[in-house]
Amino acid sequence: MEQMKTEQQPGSQVEAPVRMDLKPERIQQLLGDLRGWALGPDGRAIQRIRLFTQAGKATGFARRACRLASKLRQPVLVRIAGTEVTITLTGHPVRGCTGGLTDAVFNLADLIG
Repeated sequence: MEQMKTEQQPGSQVEAPVRMDLKPERIQQLLGDLRGWALGPDGRAIQRIRLFTQAGKATGFARRACRLASKLRQPVLVRIAGTEVTITLTGHPVRGCTGGLTDAVFNLADLIG
């Protein structure tokens, strides 16, 4: 599912991912396949809110989401309020701007569940 190219940044030894923003039609198609996820209010992120019966379970879910994001090197914003967890996913930021939605973002959302 993921399409990722890399480019060498001038003066660096590390290859950085090149964003491949998805078209709105593709975003809607991918969202239809992901239960519980929705497009964020600004259209630059996808979001999921989950409610748990215990705060410990909410924290465990948030921890798992952060580990997955770290492993895949994807940005993630997690908000925990008692037993409610909000996960927000965006693409990699470019020049200080919020990253666009990419296949990698939807891949991570699918893994988080």
